[in-house]
Amino acid sequence: MLLKKWKEFYNKEDFDYSTGYVDPYQFHRTFYFVQSAFQVTDEPFKPWTYVSKTITLICGIGVLTDACFSFYHAIDIFDMGLITEAGTYVLMLLYKMMTLTITKVNLPSYIHFMKCMKDDFGYICTKSEKYRKVFFETQLATWKLCVSTCLFMFCLANSLVLFAIGSLFFYLATHEPGDGTNRPLVFPFWAPGIDYTSSPAYDIAFNFANIGVLACTYNYTFVLQTNIVWVRQIASKAEMIEMCITDLLEGIQPANNEEEKRHYANLINYRMREIISQHQKMLLDSYASVFKKCLMFEQLVSSPVICMLAYCSAEKLDAGEIHTVMILLCVGAILILFLPCYLCTYLRMKVTRICDACWEIRFWDAGPNIRPYLILIMQRCLRPLPLQAPGFQEVSIKTFSSKMTSAYSLFNMLRQADLDL
Repeated sequence: MLLKKWKEFYNKEDFDYSTGYVDPYQFHRTFYFVQSAFQVTDEPFKPWTYVSKTITLICGIGVLTDACFSFYHAIDIFDMGLITEAGTYVLMLLYKMMTLTITKVNLPSYIHFMKCMKDDFGYICTKSEKYRKVFFETQLATWKLCVSTCLFMFCLANSLVLFAIGSLFFYLATHEPGDGTNRPLVFPFWAPGIDYTSSPAYDIAFNFANIGVLACTYNYTFVLQTNIVWVRQIASKAEMIEMCITDLLEGIQPANNEEEKRHYANLINYRMREIISQHQKMLLDSYASVFKKCLMFEQLVSSPVICMLAYCSAEKLDAGEIHTVMILLCVGAILILFLPCYLCTYLRMKVTRICDACWEIRFWDAGPNIRPYLILIMQRCLRPLPLQAPGFQEVSIKTFSSKMTSAYSLFNMLRQADLDL
């Protein structure tokens, strides 16, 4: 029964989007929930969102401070494994603070996107069944990706917390007084003058680390969902424009008299005006203004971070120890690098198909006043996505492959070097 309800929820079997107006906030409930939680909507903020954002911010600042202390201590004692782990936490938390800052600085862009998303749903509900079916098939796939993202981040956060609790229980079950061992802390904690092996410092650190994990994954859920929905919303608009261009000359026949010629010309002009209006609302520039800095930051740090996480995990395995947290961090870093690269490649493909649609129609029957607009649309679609900066590569699967190759080369070099961990 529970599995059946989950399938109905996941496939939206209880949601009728075949007729009438469909509210995007009801359709993408998980997305709208995290947008409300991070206060990036144009509606009045609910009281609980202030509590949620304050806890997230306090946890971020607190854990970042401790990670910086631990990173300094790791460099001081030159523990390569600890340097890698603490350094990764510092970068992750800097990324988190960056995203929290962006939600404030780029709030108008978020609100503009929410408004355009609502306009797109309203527009498609006025179109024929053919357009509606394609649009909502894409939206359903977006919904499934959002649910899968929430489920993955929920499992990741809880697995880390359960691993920390399980490690403590295992220690308490096997520990004997006087054996010289200390209660385990899954995450590195160090501060001058504080002994984290004794109470109450250990208890505070243990609980704060688990709360910090939940707050961090909560923040990454917001970032990943927003990225997924934003890119796929632009892609779904590109699909609609492609279909409109394909149907631009539908029903247009050679005119037999001046009246038919004027009628066909007015019909083509009306359809072309609709295409251009939708093409100007592609939201590519808004997406770039919000995510460009985050994507460039990921490009900058991804190769060394993945390399060091893989290297330290391999060294621990050689020593007969499985460092579960470091392996999870390595997998998470690869996924966080892969997802925007895949989404931007997917978006590039959808935008390029608009250009192909312009080429494939009978443009010689469109009249001389329409052809310049088709050329402008084609030229605009062939431009690179506005996600570039000097010294950085275009965000794409090719970039992901390049970064992973660099990480693997560094990994091989370090494995052959004589470093004592």
